[in-house]
Order: sequence, then C-alpha cells, then structure tokens
Amino acid sequence: MTGSNLTNQILDIFTIKISKMDNRRYQMEEQILAHYLPRNMFRFRDMNTSRPYLQIGAVTNDGTCYLLHFDLSQHPYAKPKVYVEEMLRTKNGQLMDSPSGTNHTLASWNGWTQLCHYNDNCWDSNVSLWKVYIKCRLWLEMYRAHLRTGNTMEHYLNHQRG
Repeated sequence: MTGSNLTNQILDIFTIKISKMDNRRYQMEEQILAHYLPRNMFRFRDMNTSRPYLQIGAVTNDGTCYLLHFDLSQHPYAKPKVYVEEMLRTKNGQLMDSPSGTNHTLASWNGWTQLCHYNDNCWDSNVSLWKVYIKCRLWLEMYRAHLRTGNTMEHYLNHQRG
C-alpha cells in the first residue's frame, strides 16, 4: 500500500466519522424534539444516506404555517443549513434568495430561502436541533413582523456573536 492510498483511507474514515450523526445523537435529538413538539410536527428523513434531513412544521403566532428543512449532512460537527421550503419575499416583493445581513438570510437552495441562525465560527457540536429550531422559529416571527410593519429584519434581529 502506498503512502497516498493509506492517507486516502484515513481521510475516508475520518470523513465518514465526522459527516454523519451517530445513532446515539440521533436518538437524543429525536427525544428532545418529541418532548417539545407533537410527533406529527417533525420527521427525520433519509438518515442512512449522504443527504439526511429533518423537516419541522412551524406555525407562527399569526397562524401562518411554514415547513423548515434542516440539512443534517454535516450535523452535529457543522451547523445545519436550515431552509424554509418556499422562496420568501420581503414586504416590497424582493426575493430572499441570497446572503443578506439585513434580512439574516444565506444563499438559497432548491428555490428555498435559507435562514441565518448561527455564525459558523460560533457553532458548537453540542447545540441541539431543538435550539436551532427555536432560533428559526424566532426568525419566522420577526419575518412576519417585517411583513406587517415594513421594518427590516435587522430591526428585530441584531447580529449576535454566539
């Protein structure tokens, strides 16, 4: 076996280990979500593939329903990308499809708006999906307030260090 083959095998093992949530973590995340949400409000999907994800239904205080898509392909070692399974628009009709500090959005995917919920540098692998959901749920409340008032998302959601 050559040195480069050995290096590639080690990298493959390391990648597999850090790129998927292990079963113990999956069980813990599911138990935490089930404690706070009805089981029909969330579903883990494709967990044994390279694109595992979680869907959570979110209902804002004004009764508006959204479906959140958590990309778990690198979780918990990297923050999950979270999308609203639709393309949102600002009050003035602008698509929320690109990175924006004012709107607290990141690049869209699959025609869906991506929410900014954690700074990459502040992510900690011990953060539960429940906490990510709470931040996204708050984002949705501020989005609804933006639509009602016209105030920017930044007016409600100051950038945080953590």
